[in-house]
Amino acid sequence: MLAFKNLIFILTLIYAGYIDYRKRIIPDKVHVIIILLSLMANFNPFRSIIGLLLLPIPFIIPIFFNEDSVGGGDIKIVGAIGFFLGLERGMIAVIIGLAIAVVFSLFILKKDRKDSFPFGPYIAIGSIVSLLI
Repeated sequence: MLAFKNLIFILTLIYAGYIDYRKRIIPDKVHVIIILLSLMANFNPFRSIIGLLLLPIPFIIPIFFNEDSVGGGDIKIVGAIGFFLGLERGMIAVIIGLAIAVVFSLFILKKDRKDSFPFGPYIAIGSIVSLLI
């Protein structure tokens, strides 16, 4: 059951990353699927709630300074990932995703800091890596 749960989680993240890359939106059904998957096997309510509440905070804070800094879908998917992975693995996922996003956008795409880019694909990669290690 755990392998099925993780497989659906990975496929959902791939879908979310693809849609975010193409349309710059993460559908609400992605967050719902991830949260429902969390309830299946090896569910720890304390770990999940802490991840849901604390992991999105660094993504919410920039909104107070610049409304267009982080998308709402990015915040919701980070919260859902925190619910699924917990705070510790969720932080690893976010750090990996942010590192890949910075390297890719600054050095490969050569974008300026003010240019926007979809964060969904990067957080999906970071979450998959965090799940598998």
